[in-house]
Amino acid sequence: MQVAIPLFPRFTALDAVGPYEVLQRIPSIDVVFVGHRRGELRTENGMLGLVCDATFEEVGTPDVVVFPGGIGTRVLLDDEIICGWLQSVHPTPDSPPRCAPEHCCSPPRGC
Repeated sequence: MQVAIPLFPRFTALDAVGPYEVLQRIPSIDVVFVGHRRGELRTENGMLGLVCDATFEEVGTPDVVVFPGGIGTRVLLDDEIICGWLQSVHPTPDSPPRCAPEHCCSPPRGC
């Protein structure tokens, strides 16, 4: 099972690291940090950096998406790449949301 954790500038560290710490201990789960590009992204206070291991294009069918919150989510509401990726990995509006925060579980406005 693959779990994707999207990273973006100014994400909340605990929202990404907490689920990672739990899920990475389960042998059958592959956790991948995903983003617009590979490389480091920093948390909302800039004190911690995590590395994206893959791009959205490289992670096409994760079983679960754990979407961290943070002040950085505000600019994501109009991000066409993330919007398209979320719609492709979570295509049906009647399936239960598998990500947080609540406003990111549905496709961003305009999608």
